[in-house]
Amino acid sequence: MNKRPCPVPGFRFSGISCGIKENAALDLGLILADESCNAAAVFTQNLVQAAPVIKSREAMSAGRARAILVNSGNANACTGDQGAIDAEQIIKELAARLNCSTDLIQIGSTGVIGVPLPVDRILNHLDEVISVADREQTSADRFGDAICTTDRFPKGCSKNHGGYTISIFAKGAGMIAPNMATMLAYALTDAPIDSQDLRALWQRCVDRSFNSVVVDGDTSTNDTAVICTSGRGQPLQGDDLESFEGVLLAACQETAIQLVADGEGARCVVELNIKGADSEADARIIAKTIALSPLCKTAFFGADPNWGRIVAAAGRSSVSFNPNLIRLTLRDHQRSIVLFESGVPLPFDKSAAEQLMHGNRFAFDLDLGTGASKSRMWTCDLGHNYVTLNAEYTT
Repeated sequence: MNKRPCPVPGFRFSGISCGIKENAALDLGLILADESCNAAAVFTQNLVQAAPVIKSREAMSAGRARAILVNSGNANACTGDQGAIDAEQIIKELAARLNCSTDLIQIGSTGVIGVPLPVDRILNHLDEVISVADREQTSADRFGDAICTTDRFPKGCSKNHGGYTISIFAKGAGMIAPNMATMLAYALTDAPIDSQDLRALWQRCVDRSFNSVVVDGDTSTNDTAVICTSGRGQPLQGDDLESFEGVLLAACQETAIQLVADGEGARCVVELNIKGADSEADARIIAKTIALSPLCKTAFFGADPNWGRIVAAAGRSSVSFNPNLIRLTLRDHQRSIVLFESGVPLPFDKSAAEQLMHGNRFAFDLDLGTGASKSRMWTCDLGHNYVTLNAEYTT
């Protein structure tokens, strides 16, 4: 079980049942800032976007937030004009209760697409979800639980840096792919950061974490990643800001890997390191092609060191490289096995490679041998459980 993210000074949390899910499961979560704060967000690039994404994107243009309200069990996506009306009504009602502008409200939804949102259930529980919000760990935990759908466990982590706290709360197990990789992520910190700097560093961190994971290649209609900072005083600058970003990136990557580890039936997390490329874009294209390959992912599931699938996937990626220069290595934290080099397969202990791949975390390093650029991506295996879960998702 992952360690739960801790509360952050300047924010309160709650998670309640409003009746969207069955059996009184938690399905409505709130993060409430003590006062409006600097914020930034990245949203799905899918052309089919849920109503809460559209409304939250519009609100985030001001770069400020006071509250984040998230429901699970219903995505409010592909619900037409009524979906937009419902989302706007939730925003207006919450803003009125908090005595703040509607531009300071971020909302999120996750669950089944194409089902009308039972908006009255949310509206009837706004007073409750506000009144029980507090700074305790149990309330932060309840928020994390309230935003989950098919997740086997809530995602997130906390880190401390320079006296400041960074906490990330996230959900996601399926419909995960780069391009604002159904995931939701909410990062909070009490570090003081200028609004423009916050927007830029958040995009960079998202690109190298949440946009660098693949479960199944599907990009959701609801993907959202928001960061809020409650910090006051002189904003971090220069080396202090750079070192803060490094810690935030580490937290984002740790959380993103949890999404892959959950992976709706995933057995293992596979790290793909592409190096020696002419450009980072080329390295990323190759990594993504391998990460999305059903043949590669089923081999990962079966712990089969069929390295030819990886080389072949790289070869069809549209990136030009010389196959006679590449080197492919399989490794974990203890062992390293070179499988292919300079156009020739190398002899290796197949049973040792299988044993390595039976672990829950391993890596493939593919060196193209032509340039100095690299990219890293995380994916998982594809097995029977993923098919079963998604074949029966709405039943």
